[in-house]
Amino acid sequence: MCEQCAGFLTERFFSKEDFAAFEKAFEKKLLDGTFIRIIQPNQLAQNTEETTFQCTHCGTEWVLSAPDFEEGWQGYFLPNDQLATYAEYEEAPQNNTSFGNGTFQTTLKGGQRGCFFCLGLFVAIIALIIYIIYSVFDFILGLFF
Repeated sequence: MCEQCAGFLTERFFSKEDFAAFEKAFEKKLLDGTFIRIIQPNQLAQNTEETTFQCTHCGTEWVLSAPDFEEGWQGYFLPNDQLATYAEYEEAPQNNTSFGNGTFQTTLKGGQRGCFFCLGLFVAIIALIIYIIYSVFDFILGLFF
């Protein structure tokens, strides 16, 4: 990696906006010739969702896996030589928080429950509050009548 391409290393895209910002900056690097697309025979044969690029300054091969947020895939843009380590990390148990170079990382898979969980929790809390208020009024009315 060189200073021209190192800033693009991305282990996952956290949102559509994050990926859009990456695409915009990456397109500029494609247009100025920093990155060129290279076609790998195994990518054609397997019909993968990955695209390989090469840095014209240092020769590092990079693999872009576009996110599919509807399916829960966050994608990545990593050097080809780090993909094996990244694949091992993704398959590791959820409590594993170290990744290759010792930096703290975490995965969001399994931790997101969506809006229906929050809505259900909200309804349950409101029902509990109503029950407590009803019980207090019933107790007070029971004392006087």
